[in-house]
Amino acid sequence: MAVLTNSETTASETIAATSEKKHYLDEARMCLEHYKFLIILALAYAFDQMDLFTFSFVAPALTKHWGVSMEWIGIVNSCTFVGMLFGCWFGGWLSDVIGRRKAFLFSVVFFSTFSILNGVAPNKELFLVFRTLTGFGILSMVVVAMVYITEILPAASRGKWQAISLATGLLSVPLIGQIAEKIVPSSPNGWRYIFFIGGTGFIIFLLALSWLKESPRWLITKGRYAEAETVIQRFMTGVKVDIKNEASIPAAGSVTKKEAGTVEALKEIFSHKYAQKTSVLIIMVCCITVGYFMFFAWMPTLLNEFGFSLDDALWMSALVSFGSPIGNYLAAAFTDKGGRKIPIVIYSVLVGILTIIFGTLKIPMVIVGIGFFIRVLMDGVFVVMWSYLAESYPTHIRNSGTGFIYSTGRLLTAVAMVVVPMIYKGFGYATLFSIIGVMFLLVAVTTGLWGEKTAGRSLDEI
Repeated sequence: MAVLTNSETTASETIAATSEKKHYLDEARMCLEHYKFLIILALAYAFDQMDLFTFSFVAPALTKHWGVSMEWIGIVNSCTFVGMLFGCWFGGWLSDVIGRRKAFLFSVVFFSTFSILNGVAPNKELFLVFRTLTGFGILSMVVVAMVYITEILPAASRGKWQAISLATGLLSVPLIGQIAEKIVPSSPNGWRYIFFIGGTGFIIFLLALSWLKESPRWLITKGRYAEAETVIQRFMTGVKVDIKNEASIPAAGSVTKKEAGTVEALKEIFSHKYAQKTSVLIIMVCCITVGYFMFFAWMPTLLNEFGFSLDDALWMSALVSFGSPIGNYLAAAFTDKGGRKIPIVIYSVLVGILTIIFGTLKIPMVIVGIGFFIRVLMDGVFVVMWSYLAESYPTHIRNSGTGFIYSTGRLLTAVAMVVVPMIYKGFGYATLFSIIGVMFLLVAVTTGLWGEKTAGRSLDEI
């Protein structure tokens, strides 16, 4: 963080003696600028969710037209997760170095370009490369977005708007399913057109060029106070902003922060000051992410293996999936309660118990009912976790720390996708779901005992 100039320091000291410091962004009321910002972020989440599911709709066509094996499809999925892993790291680091806005714009252009290249790939080898790089760009963008929302929106409602943005993005999943159903079978190249949809992410880029403003918190860490004041004023309609009253500006003579490189950021999040917080977050992110994908990525296959017909397994899974956007919208009502910590504990306890019960069920409609409720709760705790993670570190390492920890969940998920069949064959259906349930109970215990309350507080005080 840069030091104030002499003139700025003198003015700051004078005003500080007579005025109470303010947290302008935390205390702001929602205005048109906030809503424009949220539209861009919701669109970003929409493309993220579409990309996660696009390949599942395209894979059967590739099997038919390219003659690829199921093993190759598994390799593509695994490589996509690896791309996401590195995208988390890169996006977090980049946005701490060049700013949230530039990192977001770069990520949008990157994933949009490679999504189009997926559609024009002449062979399976290049397709694999392009698919991996698309995953890289998508998760780079998402990590920037989840922190961006936390830094821009008011303290009292930032979790709510994070949930609403993600829930709105999830509406793209049934949309891409309907489009794929009509386009993929239409011609031998029908699958290619689905990937071209990802290229429309350039619309986000064009909107963001004019609507998206740099995070004032990041600008302040770089000593760019005049720019920060201009941006804050756009979000504080009817209030005269004086940046010298902003609480996040360091006091004269305070120790300034160094540039947050990757190594420096990792050293800091694992330092004595943040060790407990980092440990809680890693357990939370890994257990929730791995448990979520173990449950829903394998649900149709596990139901089929358990004895249900393929048709029954698919329709049961399809009905359960409708709980996803509902879960995120409902979470918007609870995420800002209890300091973020309490909703995570309650959600995780309920998911843990119900998932263990789920593994013992045999009646289809009961499976659908309990599965639907679990989906609502799992998606709810997932989005609360996003806000909690993004709030937990200071501005100069917020994205680097968030990106690293979020990536650990993706890395372990890639491993879990290989381990699930082993657990099922070695220990059975009920044991597999019990393991998932125990992971969520571990989240509840860890967060309840050692987690910190963050919701409603200024980011400068956390």
